Amino acid sequence: MAMNLQAWTEELEQLARALGRTGPDEVCCEGMTPRQCSILRTLVEKQGARISDLAAESGITPSAMTRVLEKLEKQQLAQRVRGRGEDGRAAMVAITARGRETCRSIDRLMQQRTRAIVGAIPEGFRERVLACLRMLNAALAPGGCCQITEDANGASVSCGLTQLEPAEQARKGTQRNAKRR
Repeated sequence: MAMNLQAWTEELEQLARALGRTGPDEVCCEGMTPRQCSILRTLVEKQGARISDLAAESGITPSAMTRVLEKLEKQQLAQRVRGRGEDGRAAMVAITARGRETCRSIDRLMQQRTRAIVGAIPEGFRERVLACLRMLNAALAPGGCCQITEDANGASVSCGLTQLEPAEQARKGTQRNAKRR
C-alpha cells in the first residue's frame, strides 16, 4: 500500500495549525508564549531546579532559558535564587504564588478545551483516536520508538510500536508519555 505523502503533509500541517490554536497562547490571558507556559508548568513539577537543568529538559540553551525566565520574573511568576551549595553561581528557579495560580488557570482552561475537543469525537472512536495520538507522540518524541533513515531510495520510518498489538501500542505510548512528564 503506497503512502500518499501529499495527504500526510496536508493533514500534519492542519494538525500543527489546530494545535497552535488550542495551545496556551489562545487560552492564557497573561500574554505568555507556549514556551513560557510550558516552562511555568515544569517549574511547578521541579521547584528549585537549576537553570541548566530546566534548559536541558526544555530543549533550549541556558541563555535562551535565562531570557524566558527574565520575562516570567517581570510578570512575577518566577524568581531566580542564587545557589548556596558548592557553586554559588548556579541559580535555582522558584515559582511564585502568582505563578502557581496562573498555571492552575491555564490548566483549567486547557481541560475545558480538551473536553470540547473530545466531546466532538464520536464516542465509539475516542479510544482509537487516543491510541493514534499516543503513537503520533511517540513518533515525534526525541529518541522515541520511531527512527528515520535515509538511503538512495529516499527516507523511511521504522516504528517499534508497529510490531505490537493496538492495545499494547496504546499502553506503551502512555508509559512513554508518563516518563517524559
